[in-house]
Amino acid sequence: MTPGHVVFVCEHGAAKSVLAAIEFNWLAEARGAAIRAMARGAAPDPAIAPVVVERLASEGVHLREPPKAFASSELRGAVCVVTFDQPQVAAKIPNEVPIETWDGLPAVSDGFDAAREAIRSRVRELLDQLVHGEASGGTR
Repeated sequence: MTPGHVVFVCEHGAAKSVLAAIEFNWLAEARGAAIRAMARGAAPDPAIAPVVVERLASEGVHLREPPKAFASSELRGAVCVVTFDQPQVAAKIPNEVPIETWDGLPAVSDGFDAAREAIRSRVRELLDQLVHGEASGGTR
């Protein structure tokens, strides 16, 4: 597979997309895959969710940058875009860029561990698809 990047987009760019990008990058690095991920928000909050900052800091990951807005320029080189309950973003992605819609996952604010595990499970599946060249299993 040609290296590229995955763009994870949630509403505020402060929780689900952050967890997904971090989990994806850890797993990709562990597997020796060149692909990497970024987190973006449709309407970014001014800061990453405190529970995400605290839990990741306890694992040695220190988040310093505020959430960033999703921009169409990030589609260049994207091998996939994953949206979390953001149909307005999904509708803007051109057909040549595969998209996964991960709607209805547990909210991080309702339980960090449950949300993280749901995201982690999907991230594993996505990376397997990308590394093995399988078609996107998402919906448009």
